[in-house]
Amino acid sequence: MNKPAAYCSAALLILAAAFSGSTLAYDSKPAAAAAAPATPAAAAPAREITKEQAVEMALKAHPGEVTKAYQDSKKGKQTWEVKINGTDGKKWEVHYEIKTGALVSEESK
Repeated sequence: MNKPAAYCSAALLILAAAFSGSTLAYDSKPAAAAAAPATPAAAAPAREITKEQAVEMALKAHPGEVTKAYQDSKKGKQTWEVKINGTDGKKWEVHYEIKTGALVSEESK
């Protein structure tokens, strides 16, 4: 092997070693972070709910026939309002917060 080829080979080996070492060090940090304990489920943000999900939740709480379901606001929150003619003989208005799915209010008439 001639000298310029030997120098190129040596330089390539040194560069390969340098890059592989830095790559391994970089990869080890995310692996350590992945091993950290997960945050509690309660700290996770809630997901927005669809109108269909609000209707399903309202019917589970108050079986009957849905007469209307639409976007509204209640207590300063954007909600799905679901109106139900309940099998219990009452007319229900149920509000679920769109951002979280939390029950905002339920009223019977």
